[in-house]
Amino acid sequence: MLLLPQKTLAALLVAVLSVGLIAGAPTAASADAAGRGGDYVPIDSIALLDTRDGTGGTTGVRGGKSVTTFNAVGVGGIPASGVSALMVDVTAIYPTANTFLSIYPDLTDRGASAMNASIGEVITNSAMVKPGTNGKLAVHNAGGNVHIRVDVVGYFTTATGTVGSGFVPVNHTRVVDSRAGQGIATGTLPTSGMRTANISGGGLVPSTATAVMLDVVVTGSTGNGWMTVGSSAVAETGIDYVKGSTSMGMVVKLNGSGAVTLDNRGSAVHVAITVQGYWTGSPTAGAGLRPLTATTLYDSRFPTGAQPVPANGSVDVAVAGTRGLPTRGIAAAVLNVHAVSPTVAGFLTVTPLDGTPNTASTANFPAPHIARSSLVVTKLGTEGKVRIKNSSGGTVHIVVDLQGWFADPLPFLPTESFSRSTALQGEPSDGSSLGVIVYAHTDNTGQVRVVHQQNPDDFSSVQHIPQFGAEAFTGQPALNVQSGSKQVQISALHTTGTVWTGAQTAANAATWATTGNLGGTMVGRPATVTLADGTSVIFAVDVDGRLWHYRQTGTGASWKSLGDVDLSGGVTLVKVDTGVRLVATTMTGTITTAVYSTDGTLSVWVDLGGNVTGVPAAFLNQGYRTGVVARAADGSLVMKKQELGGAWPTTWQTVGTFTAAGSPAAILDPALGRIAVVARGPDNEMYRVYETEQGSGTWGEWLRLYENPGDPTAATAATDPTIAPIQNSGGTGFVVVYRNRNNTTIALDRRFAAPGGMAAAKVSPSAVSFAAHLIPTPKG
Repeated sequence: MLLLPQKTLAALLVAVLSVGLIAGAPTAASADAAGRGGDYVPIDSIALLDTRDGTGGTTGVRGGKSVTTFNAVGVGGIPASGVSALMVDVTAIYPTANTFLSIYPDLTDRGASAMNASIGEVITNSAMVKPGTNGKLAVHNAGGNVHIRVDVVGYFTTATGTVGSGFVPVNHTRVVDSRAGQGIATGTLPTSGMRTANISGGGLVPSTATAVMLDVVVTGSTGNGWMTVGSSAVAETGIDYVKGSTSMGMVVKLNGSGAVTLDNRGSAVHVAITVQGYWTGSPTAGAGLRPLTATTLYDSRFPTGAQPVPANGSVDVAVAGTRGLPTRGIAAAVLNVHAVSPTVAGFLTVTPLDGTPNTASTANFPAPHIARSSLVVTKLGTEGKVRIKNSSGGTVHIVVDLQGWFADPLPFLPTESFSRSTALQGEPSDGSSLGVIVYAHTDNTGQVRVVHQQNPDDFSSVQHIPQFGAEAFTGQPALNVQSGSKQVQISALHTTGTVWTGAQTAANAATWATTGNLGGTMVGRPATVTLADGTSVIFAVDVDGRLWHYRQTGTGASWKSLGDVDLSGGVTLVKVDTGVRLVATTMTGTITTAVYSTDGTLSVWVDLGGNVTGVPAAFLNQGYRTGVVARAADGSLVMKKQELGGAWPTTWQTVGTFTAAGSPAAILDPALGRIAVVARGPDNEMYRVYETEQGSGTWGEWLRLYENPGDPTAATAATDPTIAPIQNSGGTGFVVVYRNRNNTTIALDRRFAAPGGMAAAKVSPSAVSFAAHLIPTPKG
């Protein structure tokens, strides 16, 4: 309950005393609200902090830059443990300067502001905020002297139990409007007047709902006042309002009737109420809250000099894929929307992108004014975005902060058995030595494993390094060398669909550290590249075949969509002069390709046709042309190479007479200048073929990759092959990597058989040999 300063101490005491694509189908998962907590428990509202009377331990106005801390758990019906977040209302009372208040977990860095207040206002906004590890919250006042009040109306659980409710968002729907007699008697609410309003909205909110997320607008006020909205005298939330129109997002506890009482203590006003969602009567139904430290997603004032949003203009704000969020499975986002420096009075509307536009308002603002804030809970639209419209005849800046999100149930990805390995040679750190070779794979239990080969000439000088603790992953990891630091980075797909990264602690080091969960909701293995300007980019595909990219630059890096192009599985990358070429298989079995430029723009996709399966291989030819090798539906291998000028031929060329059991690997041999293709045969042995001459397009005989089938290192292959260029004391070459049924890594480096060495190999592909090395397994 939110109170103006003139309310008596007796009334305050009454309020206090009244407290009471990976192989295989995704597996089913239980509802998130039932599995990971985030369920909501409404309580009768109580003040945690009021600097006017010392509630919360602090008495007196708070000055500019001040921080006020107070207990937030173990008080007023809030349990001492098991609380992931609190639903609070924050009130600024008669500030002496324009200011804003930020509320955040104590002992942490301050997040984005919770609300804005102008000189002499008493104004409120709601916030969903995590308690600090010490059970306290902190409030920062930006400027001037101000009294601060914080009320709590409910809490969210850390784990699902027998209490609490999951959240169900709805399209923002106006259910009460005293101007039209909707859900309430027609006419203004008089001073000290009370009126009953129906917020069920024709069945929009079920009778079993325990609480409801509302946007309440008070309009027509001639001065300061306050109004409470509640299902009882103690289960209520208040909105402090000022002259003109004021709006506030709030949570109200329900009693099963779908009716609330409005108690107006100010001038005669009209009221309008919009439903944004509700909490079910069960912890096993609905979505659970995932609270975050409040952070800004969008600010139209930046970069410096940016123009405000014009009259009736709109901005699209990405939510999904930002700040480590998934790109799917977000039932709703918790946003704090600020209207800054409006030139005329108006309001904002928030709508899922490409959804039916909402007309119900939020963040109503007068003009001229400094800023107004309102909590908004909203569904997300296409690519996880919302559209925010300036519904006024003047300009306004818009700021959008993210406080959390509600998680829908999502299937877990199965752990792929015998997914491919990845290999990469790091860059030398001293300019003279050879870089270490790093191998990475995800084993059949979901553990990501790295093998560190310190000496490129000594395949026994290895260390095994498990990654990411007990987290479960799936599919082939990706490796790339980060610019500047020269550290090798690993990116892997978690079974939840998020992408995790780790990196060497120093260039060529055998020690690694986890660098973060980047979020996303992908099914295709990640692919990574370091562009010519030093930017690291991660690509991945979601279940709809939409391609996403994550540019690892700055503090606001996030997943962004590159369009729905119906891709199937992962993408293959080839660095070219203008960026990187992407090659992928579509859901219809064709090969498609596009160029991703260094600046992050994507060319049009070119469909190369074909009837293929699996992941295509690609290699770079002279002139920054790309060659593509893929497994056709009948098991044969086919190839296309770009022509001079960049055009692609119409037909696919068959790569010799061979039936492959899986996806191929290919490379332009850096020493011989001939294309080499490697693939697993139906007998699960590894085979290779070379062009007979440079650029001939004719193929020699398919041969076993290793010369001695009885060699124990030539065990039956369980995975498809990977090719990685390497440099050792013998010069520039490449290594073919796969694993056997024991998940043991086998590396075969290309050599030139004596007599004649490379000179003989240039004449006959049979003079090319591969030395097999069994990478020792971890000792244990």
